[in-house]
Amino acid sequence: MADDELSRQFKALYDEWGEAIANKRHDWLESFFTDDFYGSAQPWPGLAGGKQEMIDLDKTIEVMDATWVDVTAHQVGKEVITLGLVKYHNEQFKPGATFGDGKPSGQEISERNRGKVVAYVNGWRHNGARWQMFDHHMVSIVDEKTI
Repeated sequence: MADDELSRQFKALYDEWGEAIANKRHDWLESFFTDDFYGSAQPWPGLAGGKQEMIDLDKTIEVMDATWVDVTAHQVGKEVITLGLVKYHNEQFKPGATFGDGKPSGQEISERNRGKVVAYVNGWRHNGARWQMFDHHMVSIVDEKTI
Protein backbone atom coordinates (compact mmCIF):
# COMPACT_ATOMS: atom_id res chain seq x y z
CA MET A 1 0.00 0.00 0.00
CA ALA A 2 1.15 3.52 -0.75
CA ASP A 3 2.34 5.74 2.06
CA ASP A 4 0.28 8.96 2.13
CA GLU A 5 3.05 11.06 3.69
CA LEU A 6 5.59 9.72 1.22
CA SER A 7 3.19 10.44 -1.64
CA ARG A 8 2.80 14.06 -0.45
CA GLN A 9 6.58 14.41 -0.23
CA PHE A 10 7.02 13.24 -3.81
CA LYS A 11 4.17 15.38 -5.10
CA ALA A 12 6.10 18.35 -3.68
CA LEU A 13 9.20 17.20 -5.61
CA TYR A 14 7.20 16.99 -8.84
CA ASP A 15 5.77 20.47 -8.19
CA GLU A 16 9.27 21.81 -7.58
CA TRP A 17 10.48 20.25 -10.83
CA GLY A 18 7.66 21.94 -12.77
CA GLU A 19 8.42 25.26 -11.11
CA ALA A 20 12.12 24.93 -11.93
CA ILE A 21 11.22 24.43 -15.60
CA ALA A 22 8.65 27.25 -15.61
CA ASN A 23 11.09 29.66 -13.94
CA LYS A 24 14.07 28.52 -16.03
CA ARG A 25 16.06 27.44 -12.97
CA HIS A 26 18.10 25.06 -15.11
CA ASP A 27 20.87 24.72 -12.52
CA TRP A 28 18.32 23.04 -10.20
CA LEU A 29 17.94 20.22 -12.75
CA GLU A 30 21.60 19.19 -12.41
CA SER A 31 21.09 17.70 -8.95
CA PHE A 32 17.52 16.50 -9.57
CA PHE A 33 18.54 13.70 -11.93
CA THR A 34 21.08 10.99 -11.06
CA ASP A 35 24.13 10.59 -13.28
CA ASP A 36 22.76 7.21 -14.44
CA PHE A 37 19.28 8.64 -15.17
CA TYR A 38 17.27 7.13 -18.03
CA GLY A 39 13.93 8.28 -19.41
CA SER A 40 11.56 7.41 -22.23
CA ALA A 41 8.18 8.47 -23.57
CA GLN A 42 5.32 6.70 -25.27
CA PRO A 43 4.14 6.82 -28.01
CA TRP A 44 7.61 7.81 -29.18
CA PRO A 45 10.00 4.88 -28.62
CA GLY A 46 12.84 7.01 -29.99
CA LEU A 47 12.34 9.72 -27.38
CA ALA A 48 14.67 8.34 -24.74
CA GLY A 49 17.92 9.34 -23.17
CA GLY A 50 20.09 10.04 -20.21
CA LYS A 51 20.54 12.91 -17.78
CA GLN A 52 21.93 15.46 -20.24
CA GLU A 53 19.26 14.71 -22.86
CA MET A 54 16.54 15.22 -20.22
CA ILE A 55 18.06 18.49 -19.05
CA ASP A 56 18.41 19.67 -22.66
CA LEU A 57 14.75 18.73 -23.30
CA ASP A 58 13.58 20.60 -20.19
CA LYS A 59 15.62 23.66 -21.23
CA THR A 60 13.68 23.89 -24.51
CA ILE A 61 10.40 24.39 -22.64
CA GLU A 62 9.36 28.04 -22.90
CA VAL A 63 6.02 27.79 -21.04
CA MET A 64 5.16 25.20 -18.41
CA ASP A 65 1.64 25.30 -17.02
CA ALA A 66 0.84 21.88 -15.60
CA THR A 67 -0.71 20.46 -12.44
CA TRP A 68 0.31 17.20 -10.80
CA VAL A 69 -3.18 15.89 -9.99
CA ASP A 70 -2.10 12.70 -8.23
CA VAL A 71 1.15 11.18 -7.03
CA THR A 72 1.36 7.77 -5.41
CA ALA A 73 4.67 6.67 -3.87
CA HIS A 74 5.82 3.23 -2.76
CA GLN A 75 8.99 2.51 -0.80
CA VAL A 76 10.77 -0.46 -2.40
CA GLY A 77 13.87 -1.22 -0.37
CA LYS A 78 16.00 1.93 -0.38
CA GLU A 79 14.29 3.26 -3.51
CA VAL A 80 10.90 4.83 -4.14
CA ILE A 81 8.70 4.14 -7.15
CA THR A 82 6.07 6.72 -8.04
CA LEU A 83 3.08 6.95 -10.34
CA GLY A 84 2.45 10.59 -11.18
CA LEU A 85 -0.50 11.97 -13.12
CA VAL A 86 0.02 15.43 -14.58
CA LYS A 87 -2.49 17.62 -16.42
CA TYR A 88 -0.81 19.69 -19.12
CA HIS A 89 -2.70 22.96 -19.41
CA ASN A 90 -0.11 24.61 -21.63
CA GLU A 91 3.40 23.38 -22.34
CA GLN A 92 5.25 25.15 -25.13
CA PHE A 93 8.70 24.37 -26.45
CA LYS A 94 11.03 26.82 -28.19
CA PRO A 95 9.96 27.30 -31.81
CA GLY A 96 11.62 24.69 -33.99
CA ALA A 97 12.75 22.55 -31.02
CA THR A 98 13.79 19.13 -32.29
CA PHE A 99 15.29 16.23 -30.42
CA GLY A 100 16.95 14.21 -33.17
CA ASP A 101 16.11 11.77 -35.92
CA GLY A 102 13.05 9.66 -35.25
CA LYS A 103 12.08 11.78 -32.25
CA PRO A 104 9.12 14.14 -31.97
CA SER A 105 9.44 17.89 -32.20
CA GLY A 106 8.53 20.10 -29.27
CA GLN A 107 5.41 21.13 -31.16
CA GLU A 108 4.33 17.48 -31.58
CA ILE A 109 4.78 16.84 -27.86
CA SER A 110 2.84 19.98 -26.94
CA GLU A 111 -0.02 19.22 -29.31
CA ARG A 112 -0.37 15.64 -28.12
CA ASN A 113 -0.37 16.47 -24.40
CA ARG A 114 -2.16 19.84 -24.26
CA GLY A 115 -5.25 19.66 -22.06
CA LYS A 116 -4.67 16.00 -21.22
CA VAL A 117 -3.59 13.99 -18.18
CA VAL A 118 -0.42 11.96 -18.71
CA ALA A 119 0.82 9.09 -16.53
CA TYR A 120 4.50 8.83 -15.57
CA VAL A 121 6.24 6.05 -13.67
CA ASN A 122 9.49 7.05 -11.95
CA GLY A 123 12.25 5.61 -9.80
CA TRP A 124 13.97 7.63 -7.08
CA ARG A 125 17.13 7.21 -4.99
CA HIS A 126 18.27 9.20 -1.97
CA ASN A 127 21.87 10.39 -2.26
CA GLY A 128 22.25 11.28 1.43
CA ALA A 129 21.14 14.88 0.88
CA ARG A 130 18.08 14.64 -1.36
CA TRP A 131 15.88 12.41 -3.48
CA GLN A 132 16.99 12.16 -7.10
CA MET A 133 15.14 10.74 -10.07
CA PHE A 134 16.96 7.86 -11.78
CA ASP A 135 14.19 6.47 -14.00
CA HIS A 136 11.39 8.38 -15.80
CA HIS A 137 8.84 6.98 -18.21
CA MET A 138 5.84 8.62 -19.84
CA VAL A 139 3.45 5.68 -19.97
CA SER A 140 0.17 6.91 -21.44
CA ILE A 141 -2.51 9.52 -21.69
CA VAL A 142 -5.18 8.85 -19.06
CA ASP A 143 -8.91 9.36 -19.37
CA GLU A 144 -9.65 11.98 -16.68
CA LYS A 145 -12.97 10.31 -15.90
CA THR A 146 -11.07 7.31 -14.52
CA ILE A 147 -8.99 9.33 -12.04
